[in-house]
Amino acid sequence: MSTFKVEVVTLDLVVNHPNADRLDIAQVRGWRCVVGRDQFKTGEAAVYIPLDSVLPEYLVKELGIEKGYRNKVKSIKLRGEFSQGLLMKPREGWKLGDDVTDAIGITKWEEQIPIEMRGIMAPRDPRFVQYTDIENIKNYPSVFTPVDEVVITEKIHGTNWRAAKFASAFAADGVGELLVGSHRTNLKESETNLYWRAANLLSVKEKLAPGEQLFGEVYGAGVQDLTYGKAPGEIAVAIFDVMKDGKFLDYVDMVTYLESKGWANLIPPVLHSGPWDNSLLKYAAGYSVLCHSQICEGVVIKPLVEAYDCQLQGRKILKAISEAYLLRKNDTERH
Repeated sequence: MSTFKVEVVTLDLVVNHPNADRLDIAQVRGWRCVVGRDQFKTGEAAVYIPLDSVLPEYLVKELGIEKGYRNKVKSIKLRGEFSQGLLMKPREGWKLGDDVTDAIGITKWEEQIPIEMRGIMAPRDPRFVQYTDIENIKNYPSVFTPVDEVVITEKIHGTNWRAAKFASAFAADGVGELLVGSHRTNLKESETNLYWRAANLLSVKEKLAPGEQLFGEVYGAGVQDLTYGKAPGEIAVAIFDVMKDGKFLDYVDMVTYLESKGWANLIPPVLHSGPWDNSLLKYAAGYSVLCHSQICEGVVIKPLVEAYDCQLQGRKILKAISEAYLLRKNDTERH
């Protein structure tokens, strides 16, 4: 489940901007927002509008951000300091913890894949599990502690991909029924569709057994703005999770499984394996291990052994996104 929401929160700290007389910096959990001088104070309530929020036109005008707002709320630098979201005053009757997303009319921005790559929708199949919506560690800084044994892998910038096989009364024994799609779609088989191209690239139809499901990322030229050195028209797949009979495999078991299928080279680069420490967030910065000439999108952090987390109301897994990635425009390659 996604926990994206626009919430009434307490401001942890508000300090003067070091480089601007008319600006302050407000701390909200792990995020920093640059705001007007004396608009907010430490400890008071405010509405935090997170990154990737799509604002209705009236709110853009109300907040006075017509000149800077483009399609969604983005990470920006103002006078040398990061600003990662927007703040507004709560309306009358709103209290701490209220989710005011619908009341304001805000939605979450979704990455769009070119229409020619999306394919033709097939009927929804309840057996075809959607992948976990991974939350940002800045929203949940206390989920991982030093007692946790974690694996940190590079986050690949592409489009979510999944494939699963199920036993079918209409298929020969051992063959099963193959489903392929993106995060929320089940797509009809096609040689030109991006997601089926990825499945065919991996020979998924032959290699998957009934009850097995793969979760990964299709990336390359034409998929997103980070190409990882792929030539025009060239795609690749990274597999970051495997499910067998309805359960996610522990990380070591997943690696063993992928090795048995000849897919060991599809595992995202491992940056750390061992006890958790906040200093490990450094791995989200810098350049990609997968393609050294390109910025790193960030990292994914999960326990070596699958676990449930009460704060997340689901799997214990988080992401950290690099500031360079959030600030990128056209300069995505190192020159």
